[in-house]
Amino acid sequence: MPHLVCPPCRAFAAVALGLAAAVGCESLRSDAPAPNPAISARGTAPATAPKKPAANWLRVGPFMIYSDSPLDESDPLFKELERLPDQIQAELNLPPGPHLIHVYLFADQDRYEAYMKDRYPTLPVRRAFFIAEQRRAGTADELQVFTWLGEHLRTDLRHELTHAVLNGVLKSVPLWLDEGLAGYFEQPPANDGVNPAHVDALRRGPFQPDLGRLEKIKDLRQMEKPEYRESWAWVHFCLRGDPKAKAALLAYLGALREKPEAAGLLPRLTEAVGDPDKALADHLSRATVPAPVIPVGGRKH
Repeated sequence: MPHLVCPPCRAFAAVALGLAAAVGCESLRSDAPAPNPAISARGTAPATAPKKPAANWLRVGPFMIYSDSPLDESDPLFKELERLPDQIQAELNLPPGPHLIHVYLFADQDRYEAYMKDRYPTLPVRRAFFIAEQRRAGTADELQVFTWLGEHLRTDLRHELTHAVLNGVLKSVPLWLDEGLAGYFEQPPANDGVNPAHVDALRRGPFQPDLGRLEKIKDLRQMEKPEYRESWAWVHFCLRGDPKAKAALLAYLGALREKPEAAGLLPRLTEAVGDPDKALADHLSRATVPAPVIPVGGRKH
């Protein structure tokens, strides 16, 4: 899904999302609104400028969801999303985020893309975005998710909202980790974080893990499908493999809560499990691939 990955930097930047190329979700941080060529020198936009959905709204946990279509609070998808922050916080030993996350659901792809092109003209075309936008100096970022009511809605929302939850409580989220965690939590709860396509590709190989290389990636353009798969694999190993690896990851996340530049995960993992590459390979060989997921909420997600 979703997203130019969300690096914790404060300059206008974009970073690739867990499955950016494959799923089409993106996210970014910006210190100021992107330049909009449709806005005149007088600072006013034409009356025809696309607008965010606003006719209907629904509060779902820390998410304020807006749509021009009616929203049914009994929809199983909303019930699942309401539980997502608790799932993330319990799994990663993180506190609740202090801010609302605003979610804009456009009625169709055309309206979504028209708005994104008008408001953020420099961004590539993707199915969904997480955007952390600074409103003014000294204030908290406004956390926003944009997408449309398509067949990938469930996956895209889980992916992008994971980015939003993480970026709401951590000082920074390294690119690979942001994408790996979003790829883990985008999976339906019954999958236990397993992405069947990733498992299949990694088992077929060739696959030579290199967490040290992943940790050096700062540029979205360096994140391709193999990097997304490996990022997911390390996260799943840490959370569902050796308990010592999980302790190392949780300690690393704790450090990222305190300062934006914490030492990487690889030294912690090496100390915890000895040979991280072998431990990861053993874990992937044992991973159980879940059966196909039944759609939630009466539509494909």
